[in-house]
Amino acid sequence: MTYNRTIDIIKGLAILFVIVIHSFTNKTLLDFGGPFYIQQAVPLFLIITGYNHTMSYERKGIESLAVLYQPNLLFKKLKRILLPALVAYLFQIIIAPFIGREANVFFYLFGRGGYGGFFVSIMIQIVFFLPFLFYLAKKNHHLMLVLSFTFNLIFEFASDAFGLPSFIYRLLFFRYLFAISLGIWYYFVQKDKKSLQLITAGALLSIPYLVLVHYFNYEVPLFSFNTAWKGQDPLTFFYPLLLFHLGLIYLPKIKWNRLYEGLAQLGKQSYHIFIVQMVYFWISASFIDKYEVPFLINLVVCVTIGIGYYHLEDAYLKYRSKKTPSR
Repeated sequence: MTYNRTIDIIKGLAILFVIVIHSFTNKTLLDFGGPFYIQQAVPLFLIITGYNHTMSYERKGIESLAVLYQPNLLFKKLKRILLPALVAYLFQIIIAPFIGREANVFFYLFGRGGYGGFFVSIMIQIVFFLPFLFYLAKKNHHLMLVLSFTFNLIFEFASDAFGLPSFIYRLLFFRYLFAISLGIWYYFVQKDKKSLQLITAGALLSIPYLVLVHYFNYEVPLFSFNTAWKGQDPLTFFYPLLLFHLGLIYLPKIKWNRLYEGLAQLGKQSYHIFIVQMVYFWISASFIDKYEVPFLINLVVCVTIGIGYYHLEDAYLKYRSKKTPSR
């Protein structure tokens, strides 16, 4: 049950896609066929999150809710999410008055700290909800998946029917519930032929739906349709799961080279790069239309500073661990 480095490569590609999303107009992304790979970045991240957490729990032999919800275990996961985000948020609060931007405590609580600001909120909620999903999966992973799909779909319909404000919708874990559950479920079925056939069928059915929604503005009674995340709903999440599955199968068959090594490193540092690109696009939008900045500049700045940020935090944590006496 060793860690698969191919997962880091997929995460490396996904974080590059996030920068692409924030560098180009929606029309350009559509011209690139973005809905079929570039705009699947966040669902991919969340599927991988479900998969990785399940692999970690299985490796440690954790099954009971009491152990899954141990405060020290939850705090450890929260610290990994919050420390990089809080430092970035503090930086934004300090510089906001100088660039004419809004920045206060409520601003960040509502995930308005930058491009993809909702992601931090969702990751925090995952810390508390994912252990329960794993617990259900250990009892019956197929039933867990059915329940997750049903609840996610009801959430979409209800959010649309009751006119849930988009700034609240974007922050809620439930809109990606099925994607995260698919990552957990896939861990248990990745060698089961019938389940793989279901993944393929679900992904193939997602393709015409994505075409209709993105290219023909086909309206469906789901809240996600009238947002920047249209098409990212439980009717399409089998598609990014298939991308993940194909990546795990075929990427290892390609000869390992420096490009792969670079992508794997980006994958390991993807969360820090994500935080940095949030701040970068937030700042640059104060001075220039972000679409006028050459993509390569966005890429180099976000990746370079993100890598530096990762190593800076890593050095700080190592320093703290040396200073903290062992018990």
